[in-house]
Amino acid sequence: MATISVGNGVEVDTGGRIQVRRATPDLGLRAAEVPERAALAEALTEAGFEVAAEFELRDKPDVGFTTGAASVSVRVGPGESAVLLVENAGELFAWGYPETSGPGPGLGLAGDGARVLTFSLAGAAPALGVAGPLRRRGPIMGWVMDKLIGRVLVHVLRFVAEKTIDLTVRKIEGDNVSGLVSLAEGVKTWIPGRPIEKPEAGKPILLLAHGTFSSTVGTYGQLAKHDAGRAFLDKARAQYGAVLSWDHKTLAETPEQNAEAFLEGLERLGLPQGATVDAIAFSRGALVYRVLAEQLLAQRRPDIKLRRAVFVGCTNGGTNLAEPDNWEALADVYTNAILGGARLLALLTGGGALAPLAVLGIKTLGRFVQTIAEVGITERRVPGLAAMEPDGTTVTALNGASGDVGRLAEYMAVTSNFEPRFQPRNGLSEIAQAALDKLTDDLIGPENDLVVHTPSMTAFGTRQSRLKDTLAIGTGEDVYHTVYFAQEAVAKRLSGWL
Repeated sequence: MATISVGNGVEVDTGGRIQVRRATPDLGLRAAEVPERAALAEALTEAGFEVAAEFELRDKPDVGFTTGAASVSVRVGPGESAVLLVENAGELFAWGYPETSGPGPGLGLAGDGARVLTFSLAGAAPALGVAGPLRRRGPIMGWVMDKLIGRVLVHVLRFVAEKTIDLTVRKIEGDNVSGLVSLAEGVKTWIPGRPIEKPEAGKPILLLAHGTFSSTVGTYGQLAKHDAGRAFLDKARAQYGAVLSWDHKTLAETPEQNAEAFLEGLERLGLPQGATVDAIAFSRGALVYRVLAEQLLAQRRPDIKLRRAVFVGCTNGGTNLAEPDNWEALADVYTNAILGGARLLALLTGGGALAPLAVLGIKTLGRFVQTIAEVGITERRVPGLAAMEPDGTTVTALNGASGDVGRLAEYMAVTSNFEPRFQPRNGLSEIAQAALDKLTDDLIGPENDLVVHTPSMTAFGTRQSRLKDTLAIGTGEDVYHTVYFAQEAVAKRLSGWL
């Protein structure tokens, strides 16, 4: 078996089945002349990754493309770890995690606390969504390594590993700024810390709650990219006394903590007595809004009138991707969905291939991947994700609550059931559409938007009577979890409801 060094303490055991060569500069993550790669590299650098090596895998003409018994060995220093980011020509991305860790002969290790991580590229992948001996390879990596023909790029990413799970979780969103955000002006101003005027008296207030791995800009910035979205924003600014969101940590904090901080921010700003409140919630933001409205406002500010709330692709009934067993799948799905959404926005606006709106998402996701690499399944404790588990305490408490529902807002919902159309116009390649749809159908159920089971989006339990209307985006309309607000139909319906 041939072992090839690709530099910087990284070796590839080809198993005698594949060709290996270092990636050319134009294919590397640092290729500044390619906007998508430059932005992706920026996000990964902010996440704390260092590119240790990059190389191509190709089939041997006389053998056919198969990874056989191939593997990658990576030498890391004391307190370091590594993961692989694997791609098929930029069409489908997947994360790979170390199978084993040990002294590793052949790399000249000394007694300095260094170790060698081994990543398996070998054999057929287990059935998508089913545990197996190659689980650490990740479900989508099986597609990249075993199903595809042609060039595969492997990026070896080193990072500093935290010593405990608690430190690891805090690091994920450690530098993401929380705070009240006003949408009174352009997207560039949608950041915490800017001065916000007290809500105009006599007008209703519109509250927004963003999704996981995101922010106000990352979730709702898509509205500013098309005519219907801009029209909705203009209408909202004229109609409401304030349009406010709360940037918050979606992994390290629970929806209860997020909602408490949101209410405190509103109270400091000056939430008028008897104010009327409408809301838009996206994904996990549904849980934040519902805790705020159904619990906190009901208890502390019964004077507030809750009028209408719109739930877009929401985890009202939870999502199986939040289960610890499925974190590898969650990381793969979100990576491709965030990049796909950025490409779609580029098509809409003629901008760069990876929009700045995606950088925060990839940075946060990259740190989440570091957590997966270092933490065993039984140790996986991320409060913000646990809240989205279908049988978790947050979902159970909200959907099983008793008491008067008459004072709650009228609920509207936007749902989607993504099915591949095998057209790249939605930002996902044909290969990505097929792989992601197969994976999520197996893990979540046949009806989903790649992240949330469609029936879960309108599951309100004992509050079900509050659901008054639904925009159900059908199959074949190319709407997956990260691109709802890029759809003019969604913006038009928001204008009609609110």
